[in-house]
Amino acid sequence: MHLGIEATKMLGERRGIGRYVRNLLRQFVLQRPAMRFTMYVARAEERAPLSALLGSWDEALGARTTIATIDALPDSDADVVWYPWNLITTAARRPMVVSTLDLAPMLQLDNPWWRVLRRLKYRRRYRRTAARAAAILTISEFIKRDIVERLRVDPSRVTVTLLSADDMPGGAATVPLPEQVAAIAGPWFLAVGGQEKRKNLHTLYQAMALLHARGLSVPLVQCGPGMSAHTRALHGAAPWLMHVGYVSDAQLVALYRRATALVCPSRYEGFGLPVLEAMRAGGAVICADASSLPEVAGTAALRFPWNDASALADQMTRLLADQALREALIARGRDQADHFSWAATAAQTLSCFERVAGEHAQRR
Repeated sequence: MHLGIEATKMLGERRGIGRYVRNLLRQFVLQRPAMRFTMYVARAEERAPLSALLGSWDEALGARTTIATIDALPDSDADVVWYPWNLITTAARRPMVVSTLDLAPMLQLDNPWWRVLRRLKYRRRYRRTAARAAAILTISEFIKRDIVERLRVDPSRVTVTLLSADDMPGGAATVPLPEQVAAIAGPWFLAVGGQEKRKNLHTLYQAMALLHARGLSVPLVQCGPGMSAHTRALHGAAPWLMHVGYVSDAQLVALYRRATALVCPSRYEGFGLPVLEAMRAGGAVICADASSLPEVAGTAALRFPWNDASALADQMTRLLADQALREALIARGRDQADHFSWAATAAQTLSCFERVAGEHAQRR
């Protein structure tokens, strides 16, 4: 098979969707030794850096990949063209498969109510993408339902390919924590990822204030991109808040493993990869009972209603008081994480590509 890939964001996105794409490409090379790729970048000067990046991921991947500019995409001779970044931008004349990982940009979750035009723009883009795509890949049953209901798509056109965390590094026991975290003497909680409104940090901050009102002086360590305005306002005022920015993958595993628990309060997630990463690393998890998170966590996490800070504070208090409960969650989490693999994600994705290519060949 010859796979075309819209790769205009490949150099810029190393986490999130970037991690998804990287792991699938590695598996494609392993599972289909004859497969070749053409990747389409925005500018000619991106070709050399992308070639070097692909070679650093997998030598065979670099050798099997041709890199062209996006203006060549409409005339691609690939069997299938894959759009990993949620939307079909530059359309191809060949069969197109899109990975739509969530619908957050078209929902009223992260923006003021008055940004109506922005949401309308994304709604049109998502609907146009759904109409153009021969098939849609997504990463949870929750998002599949969202796509079917909001974009009016036949369920048979949407394939769920769950993600994994089996690419996370091991050996975290010897990895040093960020200096300010290493200085914490007692238990602490961890939050990982972005700070959009849908991540619902407001509820987590309320729960932390409740813990301190109960006399439980436990820090909250955050890692990930820059702070929101709300977080910046608290950072100097709340003694329990510690933001350490980006960390390496090895440090992230160490944080997952050594925290009392990862707390994921998000109200809307396409998958919620930090939950699975924490379980794979040997950490305990508390997460909201919302969107895709119950699919990922199963029975291996403590849950709470996403908008109930008191219920979250109660679950955090339980875990602080009960080491046996924490150890049971860690054991269940490892078992839960074993049900997910990038090899399975890639196999399901390849099956979708091959089905679409076969259907196209029959129509010719």
